[in-house]
Amino acid sequence: MILSPKHLPRLAAIVGLFTNYGLREFAKRQGLLNLQGAGLAGSDGEGDGDVAGKAKAFRKRLVELGPAYIKLGQVLSTRPDLLPRPYIDELEHLQDDVPPMPLEQVEETVEAELHARLSKLFESFEPEPLGSASLGQVHAALLRDGRSVVIKVQRPNLREQLAEDIEFFHELASFLTEHTSAGSRVDLIGVVQQVERALADELDYRTEARNAAAFRKALATFPHILIPRVIDAYTTHKVLTTERIRGVKIDSIPPIARTEYDFSELAEEFAHAYLHQITDSGHFHADPHPGNVFIVLPGRENPRTPAEAAADDRRLEVRRGATALVESENEAKAAAVAAPPRDDPKLALIDFGMTAHLTGTMRDHVVRLLLAMAENHGDAAAETLIEIGQAPEGFDRAAYIRDVSALIAQHADQTVEDTPAGIILYEMITIAFREGLKLPAELTLLAKALFNLDAVTRSLDPSFNPTESIREYTSEIANKMARREMSPSRLFQIAAETSSLVRALPHRLDVFTQKLVADDFAVRVDTPQLGSLLLGLEKVANRIFTGLVLGGLLVASGLLMAYQRSLGILGFLIAAAIGLWMVARILISDRSSRKRKGKT
Repeated sequence: MILSPKHLPRLAAIVGLFTNYGLREFAKRQGLLNLQGAGLAGSDGEGDGDVAGKAKAFRKRLVELGPAYIKLGQVLSTRPDLLPRPYIDELEHLQDDVPPMPLEQVEETVEAELHARLSKLFESFEPEPLGSASLGQVHAALLRDGRSVVIKVQRPNLREQLAEDIEFFHELASFLTEHTSAGSRVDLIGVVQQVERALADELDYRTEARNAAAFRKALATFPHILIPRVIDAYTTHKVLTTERIRGVKIDSIPPIARTEYDFSELAEEFAHAYLHQITDSGHFHADPHPGNVFIVLPGRENPRTPAEAAADDRRLEVRRGATALVESENEAKAAAVAAPPRDDPKLALIDFGMTAHLTGTMRDHVVRLLLAMAENHGDAAAETLIEIGQAPEGFDRAAYIRDVSALIAQHADQTVEDTPAGIILYEMITIAFREGLKLPAELTLLAKALFNLDAVTRSLDPSFNPTESIREYTSEIANKMARREMSPSRLFQIAAETSSLVRALPHRLDVFTQKLVADDFAVRVDTPQLGSLLLGLEKVANRIFTGLVLGGLLVASGLLMAYQRSLGILGFLIAAAIGLWMVARILISDRSSRKRKGKT
């Protein structure tokens, strides 16, 4: 494969990621080392050093290469079928910590996007950033009405750089798909499209704002789950303003807080809220790692949940929201349940840049899959994954079911701490890759979400059993689905469809019997490959006939050489011409057939 000259430095960089950090054999198997320009990557770097050290260096190098590679690393962290486990574990902690933007650049972007001076927009604006990443930077501020907020500001000139990186990723994925064994088993183009979609969402802060509002409304029935509200008037494509959460990270809960509060109910509510996202709406937060989840303890100034906002709202009539986000907040308050006591701790979620959507059919499959895993039914789990995925020609269905059943049976007798649901699903995806079963990218995001769900709930309550919670909740969802199928609206739909069939049935039976009596009844068998088969047989017959003519001409010419030398030579020349023509036709025909087969 010949890449555009502008892509050669990127090719050298991505090949160097594998050859210099302990993955040379992996790169060789995937065909990366055969690409023109791969030699630019330098030495193989397969020297001494432990795997964990190389994985850490691999992660740091991704950060150095820029935001597109960071996002690629985040996507790869959900794909145990592509990278060894130590690298997956390291990429789980991928943080794009980069030098902060100058304050002047931040002010210029905010003022250009919000069309006002910083001093007019905010009561105060903290010059020191709360955090700095490759795509944006976060500052704390105080609105004129006294609310504490955080402002995420996008770095300038990102789109041009990212567009070239994504173009290169597409070109490389296309090559690997066509020329490597991994490309035939893994949807590499789908991986790149996943990176592209994630970057497109993160470059448009309005998308993250809509996600946050959607989750705030969807989880309003869980009174202890806090999603900060988006400040619509202060949010654009490059600036995102939300209420500020003041809490402690889930993995840094003070020991004294554990003596004052019982977090077990909070863990249960968070698990149910997360399963509700996956199985009900199908729109779930794909990256709930401990850095994005905070414990909000009483006594600190924090935003209100929809339940608390509804309880404090004394208006008799709620006016329709002027924007979609304001109206979403009204709907969240309308759907909220009774507010919990003010001295209860809460769980706050932030950063909704990476989300995933499941179709209705996929949600049904996921419910069955989670229930099968929770009940240790390996055969049912394997069958569900086969339905979800794309089985290649020659797929060994029995071997896959046997391997998945053995995996689930192996974990059935282990303790809860040793069997997180996310790890089991990761291992099932790895088995699918080994057997050649292609699974959708949403399933790997689901595995990552379940893995982080395990981490968050056990940080809250080390004795919490996520598997038991999954079993109870998915059973409840399955019962709801069954009741929905028997609901009056569904029964009315079935009756309407049945009435249409019954109304048309007499006429169809009349037409059928008329054709049967008139001996005009026929059955058509559609065989799409019959034409190709006949064409192939015709080609074989033509070649055999030409070969017989050629053989007869050679024998006759040989006999004539003793009596009529000139006629014998002429016969050999004619035979040679026919033989060359026949060979050329065979080569040209076979080559065109291979090309047509490759296109199909």
